[in-house]
Amino acid sequence: MQKLQEHLIEIRKEFHLRHGHEFGFTESQSEAHFDITTQAAMAYIQGLAMSGRMQEMQDMIKGGEDALRNSPYFEELIQKCADSYYALDWDADRKRQLSVAVLKFALQGLRERFISGGYSNDTEGVLKFLGLDSGMLGLMGKMSGMFNMFKKK
Repeated sequence: MQKLQEHLIEIRKEFHLRHGHEFGFTESQSEAHFDITTQAAMAYIQGLAMSGRMQEMQDMIKGGEDALRNSPYFEELIQKCADSYYALDWDADRKRQLSVAVLKFALQGLRERFISGGYSNDTEGVLKFLGLDSGMLGLMGKMSGMFNMFKKK
């Protein structure tokens, strides 16, 4: 995931230029809240992958903003991100607006980098973009199968 982190670091600088004033943030505040949001989102998405929802995760990553908004996991994802803003004494709606703004911006930035990088629009391309090898997919599949054994029916 090192490669993904590199992409996000580039994008967070751009986020402040576009949205810092909107939220009244200094550059360091913008960057901190961008990091908090993307880390909460990655933890949630990794949870989806580990629970056997790899296809849904790939669809959200590859599909951009529309796929994110149309995902059955969108509301829960936004809420998880908004809940991660412990230091902000904002109301829930404002925290939600920040979550949506960061996620939309991050997704668009990742999508632009994915396209401009010439990655194939399949699982192998996504894994290369993330800096993972194809063996990781097999491992995730095995792990999700293992975790599915413990789910209550």
